[in-house]
Amino acid sequence: MPLSSRHDNPILDQIARDTFALFPHCHRCGQRIERIEDADVRVHVQRVVHRTACPPAATVERLMPPESEG
Repeated sequence: MPLSSRHDNPILDQIARDTFALFPHCHRCGQRIERIEDADVRVHVQRVVHRTACPPAATVERLMPPESEG
């Protein structure tokens, strides 16, 4: 149930804010969403995703261990 279709319902708004407070990380990418205005809160499945596309994931460099001589 998208909240945009029921923007005038204070009970759904409070449920969305409570859900966001409990689950502030995007369900798709795992990154924290800083503001509820940037979130698309899905009340019926209790998950939060970025309203727009998820930001690119941070690149993690991994150093390869030196080749063993032998």
